Amino acid sequence: MARKEPQNLEAEMSILGCAFLEKNALDKICDEVTEDMFYSDANREIFNVIKKLHTNNIPIDITSVCNELDKTKSLAKVGGVEYITEIIESVPSTANLNYYIKIIFEKSVLRNLISKSTKIQEECYNEQEDLVEIVENAERNILSVYNDKMGRSIKKVQEILPQIQSEIETLASSKQEFTGLRTGFYDLDEKTRGLQKKQVIILAGRPGCGKSAFALNIALNAAINNKNSVAFFSLEMGAEEITKRMFTSVGQIDGDVLKTGKLKNNDWKKFNEAMSELSDTKLYVDDTAGITVGEIRRKCRKLKNSESGLDLIVIDYLQLVSSSSKYAGQRVQEVSEVSRDIKKLAMELEVPVIALAQLSRSVEQRKGSDSKPKLSDLRESGSIEQDADIVLFLYSEEYGKYEANLNRKIELLIAKHRAGSTGKVDLIFQMNTGSFKNYMREEESE
Repeated sequence: MARKEPQNLEAEMSILGCAFLEKNALDKICDEVTEDMFYSDANREIFNVIKKLHTNNIPIDITSVCNELDKTKSLAKVGGVEYITEIIESVPSTANLNYYIKIIFEKSVLRNLISKSTKIQEECYNEQEDLVEIVENAERNILSVYNDKMGRSIKKVQEILPQIQSEIETLASSKQEFTGLRTGFYDLDEKTRGLQKKQVIILAGRPGCGKSAFALNIALNAAINNKNSVAFFSLEMGAEEITKRMFTSVGQIDGDVLKTGKLKNNDWKKFNEAMSELSDTKLYVDDTAGITVGEIRRKCRKLKNSESGLDLIVIDYLQLVSSSSKYAGQRVQEVSEVSRDIKKLAMELEVPVIALAQLSRSVEQRKGSDSKPKLSDLRESGSIEQDADIVLFLYSEEYGKYEANLNRKIELLIAKHRAGSTGKVDLIFQMNTGSFKNYMREEESE
């Protein structure tokens, strides 16, 4: 007797119902759900119509969906207006959308496994192929189940060559000195040729050395000078505090003056100029505490698909990003999982990701020339060093000796550079405004 294939029609209806309730839910459904996840032909047809309307920016409601189905003579086939009404009434809210998607995804994977297994059985019973070939076909079919669902298949180098040729020809014709996103710090840009797509850049240093300020300076330089779209995720400071820091850096206003609101005439002029510059940027700030990489991915994917696009992601900082419950209580494994997911994020969205990281306390116990940070000092390092394309350390010999209103010379140590050389870049940190400046060139010009 034929057995029932894995399916959950109620979950399929609930997902379609959520598409009618909220735009955010609709975005998520169109991003994460595919037509082959639906077992029901009617539900699959309705999903395809909803996705088509969403792609064309047509509002999703019972009228638009029924009208589109009627155009293709499919309305009666799927159950008519009555079935569309039943779908809309099948779910009261989008609260359990993630759960519904998980259900139909797992059911579709199981159906795919059954299909592949049936094919393997047929080859075994036929005994027409060589044993090695049967085993290899079986392995290929089983592995393809997840490739079909979760990733792209391996490519021949011949498929990639035209893309590389086009990129090189474009670079040659433009004669640009930098191939990636410019940070605004000349020596760093010269060594890296700009931050490249798909790169993960780890920025680490001792507490109070200016990690957040430096990352924010890069974000501001990219957003203001290069008109790049930047997403800044702050897990340690609120969006308001981050924005105030932007004003102090862009307007060169003393941070203490801005905190107290005791701005003088010249400060108000700087404030208004900074307001004008910041108003003309594509800079986005998120201060969700305990955010996961999955949530960051969803927000950034939505931003990348918007009119603004997305050129750079900054995460402040890595150890505060929440991991899954898989490694609960195993801190090194938790951080390693977050690190791997951040690398996947950079690869998927094809943008550089700057992630700030903490150093272990061992660096504070070393003195003299040995006091500079090393790769082994990355706290709960796990796979952080392995996943990073570039590792940067901020270091100052005068750490803790200067008052907050004085400038400090900072060394930016390039400890790892997968695609280039290591070394150091000299910078000046203006602590009262939270600004980093190019050291050698600006000092020489004075």
